[in-house]
Amino acid sequence: MKRLLLLLAMLTAPAQARTVTATVYDPWYAGRPDYCTGRAYQHWGISAAHPWLPCGTRVTVTHRGRSLVVPIRDRCDCNSIDLSAGAAYRLGVPLDGVAKVGIEY
Repeated sequence: MKRLLLLLAMLTAPAQARTVTATVYDPWYAGRPDYCTGRAYQHWGISAAHPWLPCGTRVTVTHRGRSLVVPIRDRCDCNSIDLSAGAAYRLGVPLDGVAKVGIEY
């Protein structure tokens, strides 16, 4: 019974919010197939890579008051989130650097 209650509590829990470091995909990846869909990566599109979130997860990324819903379409060897240039630009994340962002999923 306790396990069932714990499971129900986990299923109805609100989205998890975290502060992580965001980086930007290198333009070298443009046109190469992504991990989740096999479609060509669009450098100026809206997408992200994450080391363990399931493919297709829609993540709300917030940076300095701007928010954007970004789908996870790739994997990365990062400890945070790797944004496409289009997503980074819309959020105000420097295209050649890193930034602290909030994510909710």
